Amino acid sequence: MKHTALTASLLTLLLSTHTVVQAEDANENAGAELFKFHGCVNCHGADGKSPVSKMVPELAGKPADELYSKATKILAGEGSNDEAKLMHAAFYSPSSCDAPPSDEQVKSITEWLSMQ
Repeated sequence: MKHTALTASLLTLLLSTHTVVQAEDANENAGAELFKFHGCVNCHGADGKSPVSKMVPELAGKPADELYSKATKILAGEGSNDEAKLMHAAFYSPSSCDAPPSDEQVKSITEWLSMQ
């Protein structure tokens, strides 16, 4: 009986660990997909590593909380430098068809970028 209970416990642990790993993979993929979907790749480059100009910062590998803080300020129109104003305008211009990312989407994107 003890052997069966131990086996069941180990199986439960393995399955729950697998589920957590799948959730982490899904979150990572979500961040990458959102980065592309919202057009971030158009300025910051693939994986946030190759910006199109010196005005656009490289984002890959920076701390997620720092990226999140800056992104939410910029999206709220609180960025004070020219780069921040340009990014804000890109999301809120009349020619933009897509809505800016939601808070949860920004979190997914910034978490993914921090791992690049």
